[in-house]
Amino acid sequence: MKKVKTKEAVAAVAELEPRRKPAQDRAKQTVDQVLQAAAFEIEQGGLDKLTTKRIAAAAGLSVGGLYEYFPNKEAVVYALAHRWLTRIRDAIDEVHPRHGGQRDVFTYLNDQFLLVARLYEGSPGLGALIQMLSAMPSLSALATEHDELVSANVCSALRHYAPNADVARVDAAARCIGMFCHSVLCAALVHKTAPPELLFAHLRVCLIAMTAPLLVEQKAV
Repeated sequence: MKKVKTKEAVAAVAELEPRRKPAQDRAKQTVDQVLQAAAFEIEQGGLDKLTTKRIAAAAGLSVGGLYEYFPNKEAVVYALAHRWLTRIRDAIDEVHPRHGGQRDVFTYLNDQFLLVARLYEGSPGLGALIQMLSAMPSLSALATEHDELVSANVCSALRHYAPNADVARVDAAARCIGMFCHSVLCAALVHKTAPPELLFAHLRVCLIAMTAPLLVEQKAV
């Protein structure tokens, strides 16, 4: 069932919209500088110490210059999260079988994982930003929407490889794949709790275990 946003949720997101959407290259560069500066400041002190003054200084702008684009620090954080999540979805979609290629399902999952992993590695402030995705209501809504879009994309890809598999099982596998990959990437590349190569090897085994039954189910039809 498609979720309907409440008026309150729509209003909250509207307050975080950029005041000015960059059209020229110079304006786009300025916004990029602001987002990079925000990521750096989040890495250094988290959201509690983040201010528009600190972001502007790190970006080489006046506070007034920052306000030309963003109404407050929450809007900057929202834009930063939106950009990161959008890049993840773009990476996932890049290897979708509808674009062609001769990947089997396991190669598809592996290539998708490697592309997404690049967006987790070496991203300043990502650990704190991920925590904010569940702590801030506006970011939580953004993350929920992202999860649904990712699940739908992966689900449609799996149905390409296993068109006769049970739809509910395919959907469940797609959701588990997203959750597993995110958890492993956070542990390996953001929090660095274990060697990445070991975690990645175990993840690949899990991905095979989740998708192989769908292919068997298809062949049995």
